[in-house]
Amino acid sequence: MKFIYRVNIDEVAKFIDRPNRFIANLQLKNGEIVSAHVHDSGRIKELLFPGNTILLRKAENIENRKTFWDVIAAYSNNNEQILINSSIHRYITDNYFKNFDISCFGSYDFIKPEVKYGNSRLDYLIEKNNEKIYIETKGVSLSIDGVATFPDAPSVRATKHLKELIKIKKSGTRAAVVLIILKDSKFFTPNYETDPIFYETFYEALKSGVEIYPIQFYFCNGEIFFKNKKIEILPSKL
Repeated sequence: MKFIYRVNIDEVAKFIDRPNRFIANLQLKNGEIVSAHVHDSGRIKELLFPGNTILLRKAENIENRKTFWDVIAAYSNNNEQILINSSIHRYITDNYFKNFDISCFGSYDFIKPEVKYGNSRLDYLIEKNNEKIYIETKGVSLSIDGVATFPDAPSVRATKHLKELIKIKKSGTRAAVVLIILKDSKFFTPNYETDPIFYETFYEALKSGVEIYPIQFYFCNGEIFFKNKKIEILPSKL
Protein backbone atom coordinates (compact mmCIF):
# COMPACT_ATOMS: atom_id res chain seq x y z
CA MET A 1 0.00 0.00 0.00
CA LYS A 2 1.11 3.58 -0.66
CA PHE A 3 0.21 6.53 1.55
CA ILE A 4 -1.97 9.10 -0.23
CA TYR A 5 -3.50 11.58 2.24
CA ARG A 6 -4.22 12.22 5.91
CA VAL A 7 -7.44 13.56 7.47
CA ASN A 8 -7.67 14.78 11.07
CA ILE A 9 -9.95 12.70 13.30
CA ASP A 10 -10.93 14.65 16.42
CA GLU A 11 -13.79 12.65 17.94
CA VAL A 12 -15.52 9.27 17.89
CA ALA A 13 -19.32 9.31 18.21
CA LYS A 14 -22.42 7.15 17.89
CA PHE A 15 -24.91 7.84 15.12
CA ILE A 16 -28.47 8.74 16.17
CA ASP A 17 -30.31 9.89 13.04
CA ARG A 18 -30.09 11.92 9.84
CA PRO A 19 -32.94 14.45 9.71
CA ASN A 20 -31.88 15.54 6.23
CA ARG A 21 -29.12 14.65 3.79
CA PHE A 22 -26.79 17.36 5.10
CA ILE A 23 -27.11 16.78 8.87
CA ALA A 24 -26.47 13.88 11.24
CA ASN A 25 -27.22 13.86 14.96
CA LEU A 26 -24.69 12.01 17.06
CA GLN A 27 -23.71 11.30 20.65
CA LEU A 28 -20.15 12.07 21.69
CA LYS A 29 -18.20 9.92 24.14
CA ASN A 30 -19.01 12.38 26.95
CA GLY A 31 -22.74 11.93 26.29
CA GLU A 32 -23.26 15.27 24.55
CA ILE A 33 -25.66 15.27 21.58
CA VAL A 34 -24.30 17.22 18.60
CA SER A 35 -25.10 17.79 14.95
CA ALA A 36 -22.53 17.25 12.20
CA HIS A 37 -22.39 18.06 8.50
CA VAL A 38 -22.72 15.08 6.15
CA HIS A 39 -20.76 15.84 2.99
CA ASP A 40 -22.25 12.99 0.96
CA SER A 41 -25.52 13.19 -0.95
CA GLY A 42 -25.91 9.40 -1.07
CA ARG A 43 -28.20 7.47 1.24
CA ILE A 44 -25.37 5.40 2.82
CA LYS A 45 -27.93 3.67 5.06
CA GLU A 46 -25.58 0.72 5.48
CA LEU A 47 -23.18 3.07 7.32
CA LEU A 48 -25.41 5.71 8.89
CA PHE A 49 -27.70 3.73 11.19
CA PRO A 50 -28.51 4.14 14.90
CA GLY A 51 -25.68 3.12 17.18
CA ASN A 52 -22.99 2.87 14.52
CA THR A 53 -19.55 4.33 15.26
CA ILE A 54 -18.74 7.53 13.37
CA LEU A 55 -15.43 9.41 13.07
CA LEU A 56 -15.66 13.20 13.24
CA ARG A 57 -13.46 16.17 12.48
CA LYS A 58 -13.82 19.63 14.01
CA ALA A 59 -15.14 22.04 11.42
CA GLU A 60 -13.13 25.00 10.18
CA ASN A 61 -14.55 28.53 9.75
CA ILE A 62 -17.24 27.75 12.32
CA GLU A 63 -18.49 31.34 12.27
CA ASN A 64 -19.99 30.53 8.85
CA ARG A 65 -21.27 27.10 9.86
CA LYS A 66 -24.44 25.74 11.44
CA THR A 67 -22.54 22.73 12.79
CA PHE A 68 -19.20 22.43 14.57
CA TRP A 69 -18.39 18.94 13.24
CA ASP A 70 -17.87 17.13 9.93
CA VAL A 71 -18.67 13.45 9.45
CA ILE A 72 -15.53 11.83 8.03
CA ALA A 73 -15.99 8.06 8.19
CA ALA A 74 -18.12 5.24 9.58
CA TYR A 75 -17.55 1.63 10.51
CA SER A 76 -18.89 -1.09 8.20
CA ASN A 77 -20.38 -4.38 9.37
CA ASN A 78 -16.95 -6.05 9.15
CA ASN A 79 -15.31 -3.31 11.25
CA GLU A 80 -13.72 -1.57 8.26
CA GLN A 81 -13.53 2.22 8.41
CA ILE A 82 -15.21 3.73 5.34
CA LEU A 83 -14.58 7.31 4.25
CA ILE A 84 -17.93 9.04 3.61
CA ASN A 85 -16.88 12.66 3.15
CA SER A 86 -16.90 13.51 -0.55
CA SER A 87 -15.05 16.81 0.00
CA ILE A 88 -11.91 14.69 0.54
CA HIS A 89 -12.15 12.90 -2.81
CA ARG A 90 -10.36 15.73 -4.61
CA TYR A 91 -7.34 15.45 -2.29
CA ILE A 92 -7.22 11.70 -2.88
CA THR A 93 -7.24 12.00 -6.67
CA ASP A 94 -4.84 14.98 -6.68
CA ASN A 95 -2.24 12.98 -4.78
CA TYR A 96 -2.96 9.76 -6.66
CA PHE A 97 -2.36 11.44 -10.04
CA LYS A 98 0.84 13.07 -8.74
CA ASN A 99 2.23 9.62 -7.93
CA PHE A 100 3.23 8.71 -11.47
CA ASP A 101 4.34 5.21 -10.45
CA ILE A 102 0.81 4.22 -9.33
CA SER A 103 -1.47 6.49 -11.38
CA CYS A 104 -3.47 4.77 -14.13
CA PHE A 105 -2.34 7.58 -16.45
CA GLY A 106 1.34 7.49 -15.54
CA SER A 107 3.33 10.70 -15.95
CA TYR A 108 1.89 13.77 -17.67
CA ASP A 109 2.94 17.23 -18.78
CA PHE A 110 0.00 19.22 -17.44
CA ILE A 111 -3.05 18.75 -15.21
CA LYS A 112 -5.94 21.13 -14.65
CA PRO A 113 -8.90 20.60 -12.27
CA GLU A 114 -12.51 21.69 -12.85
CA VAL A 115 -12.57 21.90 -16.63
CA LYS A 116 -15.66 23.03 -18.53
CA TYR A 117 -16.63 20.92 -21.53
CA GLY A 118 -19.95 21.36 -23.32
CA ASN A 119 -22.67 21.67 -20.68
CA SER A 120 -20.65 19.98 -17.93
CA ARG A 121 -17.76 20.72 -15.64
CA LEU A 122 -15.44 17.72 -15.48
CA ASP A 123 -13.01 17.04 -12.66
CA TYR A 124 -9.69 17.02 -14.56
CA LEU A 125 -7.93 17.57 -17.83
CA ILE A 126 -4.57 15.86 -18.25
CA GLU A 127 -2.23 16.54 -21.14
CA LYS A 128 0.63 14.20 -22.00
CA ASN A 129 2.61 13.88 -25.20
CA ASN A 130 0.31 16.45 -26.86
CA GLU A 131 -2.72 14.29 -26.04
CA LYS A 132 -5.67 15.41 -23.92
CA ILE A 133 -7.51 13.20 -21.41
CA TYR A 134 -10.76 14.44 -19.85
CA ILE A 135 -11.43 12.76 -16.51
CA GLU A 136 -14.41 12.50 -14.18
CA THR A 137 -14.06 10.96 -10.71
CA LYS A 138 -16.68 9.30 -8.49
CA GLY A 139 -16.41 8.15 -4.88
CA VAL A 140 -17.82 4.68 -4.21
CA SER A 141 -18.54 3.81 -0.57
CA LEU A 142 -21.21 1.17 -1.14
CA SER A 143 -20.00 -2.43 -1.53
CA ILE A 144 -22.09 -5.56 -1.02
CA ASP A 145 -20.43 -8.98 -0.70
CA GLY A 146 -17.26 -7.72 -2.33
CA VAL A 147 -19.04 -5.90 -5.19
CA ALA A 148 -18.64 -2.13 -5.15
CA THR A 149 -21.51 -0.24 -6.75
CA PHE A 150 -22.51 3.33 -7.64
CA PRO A 151 -24.67 5.31 -7.18
CA ASP A 152 -26.62 4.56 -4.00
CA ALA A 153 -29.15 7.27 -4.91
CA PRO A 154 -30.36 8.30 -8.39
CA SER A 155 -27.85 10.68 -9.98
CA VAL A 156 -28.85 12.68 -13.05
CA ARG A 157 -25.54 14.55 -12.74
CA ALA A 158 -23.44 11.37 -12.92
CA THR A 159 -25.30 10.21 -16.04
CA LYS A 160 -24.81 13.64 -17.62
CA HIS A 161 -21.06 13.37 -17.05
CA LEU A 162 -20.93 9.94 -18.68
CA LYS A 163 -22.79 11.23 -21.73
CA GLU A 164 -20.35 14.13 -22.00
CA LEU A 165 -17.41 11.72 -21.84
CA ILE A 166 -18.98 9.59 -24.59
CA LYS A 167 -19.17 12.70 -26.82
CA ILE A 168 -15.53 13.50 -26.04
CA LYS A 169 -14.40 9.99 -26.94
CA LYS A 170 -16.42 10.01 -30.18
CA SER A 171 -14.71 13.27 -31.11
CA GLY A 172 -11.37 11.43 -31.03
CA THR A 173 -10.14 12.61 -27.61
CA ARG A 174 -9.43 10.32 -24.66
CA ALA A 175 -12.04 10.31 -21.89
CA ALA A 176 -11.95 8.46 -18.57
CA VAL A 177 -13.72 7.79 -15.29
CA VAL A 178 -11.78 7.10 -12.10
CA LEU A 179 -13.86 5.30 -9.48
CA ILE A 180 -12.55 5.87 -5.95
CA ILE A 181 -13.43 2.54 -4.30
CA LEU A 182 -13.57 3.18 -0.56
CA LYS A 183 -14.57 -0.25 0.77
CA ASP A 184 -12.53 -3.40 0.15
CA SER A 185 -13.97 -4.98 -3.01
CA LYS A 186 -13.21 -7.47 -5.76
CA PHE A 187 -15.59 -6.21 -8.43
CA PHE A 188 -17.47 -3.11 -9.53
CA THR A 189 -20.90 -2.78 -11.14
CA PRO A 190 -23.14 0.26 -11.67
CA ASN A 191 -26.23 0.13 -9.46
CA TYR A 192 -29.10 -0.95 -11.69
CA GLU A 193 -31.68 -1.14 -8.88
CA THR A 194 -31.01 2.46 -7.83
CA ASP A 195 -30.40 4.13 -11.19
CA PRO A 196 -31.09 2.04 -14.33
CA ILE A 197 -30.38 5.01 -16.62
CA PHE A 198 -26.89 5.44 -15.16
CA TYR A 199 -26.42 1.66 -15.44
CA GLU A 200 -27.18 1.63 -19.17
CA THR A 201 -25.13 4.77 -19.82
CA PHE A 202 -22.15 3.30 -17.94
CA TYR A 203 -21.93 0.30 -20.25
CA GLU A 204 -22.57 2.51 -23.28
CA ALA A 205 -19.55 4.57 -22.19
CA LEU A 206 -17.44 1.45 -21.70
CA LYS A 207 -18.44 0.13 -25.14
CA SER A 208 -17.67 3.47 -26.78
CA GLY A 209 -14.11 3.41 -25.47
CA VAL A 210 -14.35 5.63 -22.40
CA GLU A 211 -11.64 4.36 -20.05
CA ILE A 212 -13.00 3.33 -16.65
CA TYR A 213 -10.63 2.65 -13.75
CA PRO A 214 -11.97 1.31 -10.43
CA ILE A 215 -9.14 2.13 -8.00
CA GLN A 216 -9.09 0.60 -4.50
CA PHE A 217 -8.21 2.88 -1.59
CA TYR A 218 -8.03 2.08 2.12
CA PHE A 219 -8.90 4.35 5.05
CA CYS A 220 -7.73 3.77 8.63
CA ASN A 221 -7.65 6.24 11.52
CA GLY A 222 -7.43 9.24 9.24
CA GLU A 223 -4.84 7.86 6.81
CA ILE A 224 -5.73 7.02 3.20
CA PHE A 225 -3.70 4.54 1.18
CA PHE A 226 -3.67 3.35 -2.40
CA LYS A 227 -4.15 -0.41 -2.39
CA ASN A 228 -2.40 -2.09 -5.28
CA LYS A 229 -5.27 -4.35 -6.20
CA LYS A 230 -7.19 -4.90 -9.43
CA ILE A 231 -10.94 -4.28 -9.31
CA GLU A 232 -12.74 -5.90 -12.21
CA ILE A 233 -15.85 -4.46 -13.85
CA LEU A 234 -18.66 -6.99 -14.05
CA PRO A 235 -20.36 -7.37 -17.44
CA SER A 236 -23.81 -5.88 -18.01
CA LYS A 237 -26.72 -8.11 -17.04
CA LEU A 238 -29.02 -6.55 -19.66
